[in-house]
Amino acid sequence: MTRNTTYDGDVTLNGSEQPPVEVRDPADAFVSGASIDGDLTVQNAEYVFTHTPVTGETTVSDSETETTIRGNLEDGYVQSVGGDVLLTDAEDVFIAADAVEGAVSAPGAENVYTDDSVPVSSADDYDVSTFGWQQSGSAADPDSGVYAVGMDHDVELEKVRQDVDLYLVGHSHDVRVDGRGASVTVHFVGYDNTVHVGPYLSSTVETDTGFDNEIDADPYPAEDLVEMSRREAYSNAGFGRRKVTFQVPNEDDDWCPNCGQAAEAIIERHQKEAFFLFGWPLWTYDRSTNPARECENCSPNAVHTELTAAERREIFD
Repeated sequence: MTRNTTYDGDVTLNGSEQPPVEVRDPADAFVSGASIDGDLTVQNAEYVFTHTPVTGETTVSDSETETTIRGNLEDGYVQSVGGDVLLTDAEDVFIAADAVEGAVSAPGAENVYTDDSVPVSSADDYDVSTFGWQQSGSAADPDSGVYAVGMDHDVELEKVRQDVDLYLVGHSHDVRVDGRGASVTVHFVGYDNTVHVGPYLSSTVETDTGFDNEIDADPYPAEDLVEMSRREAYSNAGFGRRKVTFQVPNEDDDWCPNCGQAAEAIIERHQKEAFFLFGWPLWTYDRSTNPARECENCSPNAVHTELTAAERREIFD
């Protein structure tokens, strides 16, 4: 005999329901890693986003369910079920890697975004692990990364000095990563997720199973490559005829003429010989007309991701 349970608002399957369990007509549904011991059937969804292999055949039918959850449902969250699950008439369904022990099927889905080649650790192996709606988390000096399943999560990683992974399942997540000398690898499962990466980190999207996901990388600040600014050089010149050298940012070029690589930060090295009075050149005798240029790729002052672990720690300490 099927047990019918009526809910208003969000519903979470946490192991207390008798399987097979059906959740009928939720808005969105989110399935976390290692959450379903049996099969999962997603019936008539609009969009399905998953890092799990998907078939078109129904493996769980409503005639088999022991528990049916219906009512004025908003979002559904699957955290732990000791058997089969049927999600019926959901709008969007997001399924994390290794979420289902058995088979996943999506009959009647309008669109399925899938990639089953993603190696992902369990949620407990990450520095920050969030699940649900409007969750938040943070970590300093992380060594693994972020695992987020749900919607509208706000996560921050600070002082990143080791390579980290971000695994984002759902939509509207916002993640900020700051640090030096490390790389950020991102896996998207869903849409409208944004990762903000600081200027001293490299970043790549390893998988994008969805759409409208982006990495917003801060440009490398050209000022960090400047050893002596124009103002400092003039101020140090004192009184009389002096030759000064200084560097200024070049905002006109996208390619470095010194190393030939695409660059976010380019500086020019200038020389000037002039008569100075109170830190200001009154007469100029000679100046460089073809200044040397360098960028964050070739400047000796740039911080690169190739730094060793010891060097990275020295930067922060």
